[in-house]
Amino acid sequence: MTQSDIEAVLFSAAKPMPLDVLAEVFSVTPQTMEVALSQYEKALVQEARGIRIRRSGAGIELVTAPETGRYVSRIRQREDKLSAAAMETLAVVAFKQPVTKAEIEEIRGVNSEKVLKQLLNRDLIAELGRKDTVGRPVLFGTTDTFLRSVGISSIDTLQREIRIQESLELSEVSSTETKEDAKESANTEEAEFTAE
Repeated sequence: MTQSDIEAVLFSAAKPMPLDVLAEVFSVTPQTMEVALSQYEKALVQEARGIRIRRSGAGIELVTAPETGRYVSRIRQREDKLSAAAMETLAVVAFKQPVTKAEIEEIRGVNSEKVLKQLLNRDLIAELGRKDTVGRPVLFGTTDTFLRSVGISSIDTLQREIRIQESLELSEVSSTETKEDAKESANTEEAEFTAE
């Protein structure tokens, strides 16, 4: 197995491949495959190639090198972008999944049927099953395509980062409120002292 072989397999796969599947393709152990991938990864960086290896929860894949971004972005600009409504709906699905259409609409406050169809067509969300309630509504969740597009390994990782960010923002607000309370208390004490 050469680096060219690895490159050809990853390129032709056109989607992330789990490590154990790659190992099976090359008839090697996952440990041997990991060593070969690491060597290939280093070679791509050292040779300043236009591609890199990216690992995510979906598997291992080839992606463009960050330094080629200004050229790649010109191609991306030609592609259809998600609307603000689609981005908002996708965010709700990502953070609340599994979630029904009615729950999405309750959060957004608008009909989301058209947007959900668009996200389904782009393979960013998928039907995960049905909720065990009256009417048995469809449950939606994100896909491996979504994970790849945002460059994260799992939804748990994304939700954990959001919780950390929210706690940081809350501590900043709490810190600001404590300072304001202390300042207000000092002003009150000063006013009482002046009155005496």
